[in-house]
Amino acid sequence: MSEFLPEVLVVEILARLSMKDLARYRCVCKTWRSLINHRGFAERYRDISPVRFVSFYDKGFYLLDVEGENLVIKNPHKLEFPLDESMIDESTCLLHCHGTLCVTLKNHTLIVWNPYSNQFKIVPNPGIYRDSNILGFGYDTLSNDYKLVTFIDQLGSSTAQVFEFRTGSWRGSVTIPNPDWHYRERVGTFLDQYLYWIAYRSSINRFILCFNLSTYEYRKLDLPVYNQGVTCSWLGVTKEKLCVIDYVTCEKEIRISVMEKTGSWNKIISLSVLDFIYVQDRKCDYQVEFVSFTRKNDLFITFTGYYDDFETEAEDREKKEMFLYKTGDNTIEQVRLCNSLPGFRFLGEYVETLVLVDRIFI
Repeated sequence: MSEFLPEVLVVEILARLSMKDLARYRCVCKTWRSLINHRGFAERYRDISPVRFVSFYDKGFYLLDVEGENLVIKNPHKLEFPLDESMIDESTCLLHCHGTLCVTLKNHTLIVWNPYSNQFKIVPNPGIYRDSNILGFGYDTLSNDYKLVTFIDQLGSSTAQVFEFRTGSWRGSVTIPNPDWHYRERVGTFLDQYLYWIAYRSSINRFILCFNLSTYEYRKLDLPVYNQGVTCSWLGVTKEKLCVIDYVTCEKEIRISVMEKTGSWNKIISLSVLDFIYVQDRKCDYQVEFVSFTRKNDLFITFTGYYDDFETEAEDREKKEMFLYKTGDNTIEQVRLCNSLPGFRFLGEYVETLVLVDRIFI
């Protein structure tokens, strides 16, 4: 690699460069091109890249970085959407896997899009499709293929449809007879070739639906015992573990539990909403809107509050606050946006990665 630097050190240096710089350095020599194109390098690049958050605002997508030294965001980075922006709106769902986004469009089709290479692919409608169908996007290590999953409800059953990018077609899979449950969120959480959704029959009968991207089989996982009866929950990933984030509305408390390898749940965080909201703002009815972990395993939380002042215009009665809870020292910092924060709707996290996506865009 170099008579001055060992390969492992070259990897660590290159892994801290921007995607734009790496595209240039690929052309330096065959050795560097081979190193940068290697999947091991791509995984290292992904592991140290910061988590940014994608939001929808003013008919477009924006990237917000909350892990920088300055927690005052002056100019959120607007992503150049490759299609007419009239194809997306506030009801748009967004999924992420390995630096590539999957976005729902108004015409019920899907676009898979890499914001930095600006490559995109329109995925056809699998058939009977509604805005309520759940969606998942992930990578199957066994077949070395990226896959989209949706469940299509028909009379008396629900069928999993899987889009395989290797073949460029939808494949009908497992059928769930007489499904009598609903889903907390349309968008599934991806971890280790599995997709997860919170499903429920009632507020006291809830579970996690787990779908295997390799075998196309599903199973039900138990939620934490104390989770039953909680109405606001999200799934996430922290330290390569599946986690459940609960907002207990009656107690104004955020609780986070992680699933251990044994399948048991371990509660790791319990926070009071009152710790985040200033005393003078507590007359505003705040609700947790979005919760996600950063690369440093800190917690990014957004609250939306409403004033009961009907003499004020509707848009002025809404107030949004963003905070970063640092798990290392249990401190809370407010994240500020110079522009108008109300109106931003956070959709999910995004991590730059060099994982080869040729199988998606071929």
